[in-house]
Amino acid sequence: MDFTHRHRFDAPLDAVVEMLADESFARVRGEASGATLIDLLVDGDASADFQVSIRREAPTSSIPAEMRSLVGSRLVVTYTEVWEPPEEGERIGTFSVEVMGAPGHVAGALGLRPDGDGTEMLATGSVSVAMPLVGPMIERALVGSVTKTLESELTAADEWLAASR
Repeated sequence: MDFTHRHRFDAPLDAVVEMLADESFARVRGEASGATLIDLLVDGDASADFQVSIRREAPTSSIPAEMRSLVGSRLVVTYTEVWEPPEEGERIGTFSVEVMGAPGHVAGALGLRPDGDGTEMLATGSVSVAMPLVGPMIERALVGSVTKTLESELTAADEWLAASR
């Protein structure tokens, strides 16, 4: 199941990329959805390629009841972004989401480009669950969960950028 999400930051591209590569922001981002941050890694910096990996534990009540038996008593989610070096005023990257012990996978592409005095972000992705009969239901639930988490993180990003001005 495919999904697309757009967001506009009220900050220039360089400021958005600096934020994304900042370990302090990664910590805020990791806790934005209400999950418990387990660990994080920011490798590289905004001037070149960099990677952000956030591992957190979310309450199993945050997923549909039909999925709870698939993940056990702990819902550990690892989110990874890999950003390429700057190129012609844009930044592109990839992301993946892995849920420990769950049968699904989420992956996609990220893009940042100038938009007037702000920055437009486009995230496109795909959720796949290789389970007959219940796979599509789980995919819809995962898209909803990923979107909700992304929106929480984007709210935290907008607040971070506003405070930086």
